[in-house]
Amino acid sequence: MSRTIDVHNHLYPKEWMDFLEQRRESPRMVKTSPTSMVFYCEGVAVAHVDRAGHYDPEARIKDMDEAGIDTQMLSLTIPSVELIDADEGIIWARRVNDYFAEVCQKYPSRFYAYATLAYQDVGAAMKELDRAYKALGVKGITLFSNINGKPVSSPEFLPIYAKAEEYDLPIFIHPAVPLTMEIMNKHRIHVGLYGYTLDTTIAVVSLIWQGILEKYPKLKIIHSHLGGMVPYLVQRMDDCWRSFSEEMGLKLAKKPSEYYQSQVYPDSISYFLPAMRCCLDLVGPSHICLGTDYAHRIGNLENAIDWVRKLGLSEEDTDKILGGNAVRIFKLE
Repeated sequence: MSRTIDVHNHLYPKEWMDFLEQRRESPRMVKTSPTSMVFYCEGVAVAHVDRAGHYDPEARIKDMDEAGIDTQMLSLTIPSVELIDADEGIIWARRVNDYFAEVCQKYPSRFYAYATLAYQDVGAAMKELDRAYKALGVKGITLFSNINGKPVSSPEFLPIYAKAEEYDLPIFIHPAVPLTMEIMNKHRIHVGLYGYTLDTTIAVVSLIWQGILEKYPKLKIIHSHLGGMVPYLVQRMDDCWRSFSEEMGLKLAKKPSEYYQSQVYPDSISYFLPAMRCCLDLVGPSHICLGTDYAHRIGNLENAIDWVRKLGLSEEDTDKILGGNAVRIFKLE
């Protein structure tokens, strides 16, 4: 088996956790025991810390070794820095990126990092992206599925996509506080059921429909949670485009599904073989990357490799998903 690389996992800097614990407004963190915490956004629990690896790299490495994971691409999950005031967000983006760089330097080849950016100030985000790429060696960029409710396809974010293409940095689309949160609360359904996956689906499809992937043809997108809902709605996506795009004033040179198949890389997080096979049929083994969602409750670090192997692919294709694709698209050594 070749090197195993987990492209979807999360590490909380302790300093960031301490900051959120001191806040009384959204977002904030509440300790429920000496070793467990809950993060709240707008009064809703959006993330939990239940294991030390969520904030302790040493504990994380032990868990990785037991699960057979060689390398992780580190990212900050929700709540992230774009949810606080811009001035503070800019400072915290820099601190988070510096912390991730320290972890990567301390544990070479075990960890690489996605850049964390304060998208509420695009100019500052561009400066921090330059610094994170040139001085810290980030391998990708984390982008949340909406920026405080603002679509990621908004024109103000185009410089981010242009710079990502220039630097050849894949963009990891991770769920934000979902736009459907209020509706799901009314139905007493946790946002983790489909709020997160619907939100990333809206984000990635909007990048296609609004022509951003066409404008930046070398841009690479990591779509979390097995591509959200796209693999199951792909024909409807194309049919809706054929039926309604003209009256919406939208134009593309290809079908939406073709952009998805060429520029989007779903992670493997599902742990349900029919769903995994559906995604595999859409994008093929060269466009799926191993993901675990460690250390969230809904993640599955321990069995992530086994679920990929259960697909029954050739050893060559299995190795692509487990690590080869990540080596290629992140340009890892």
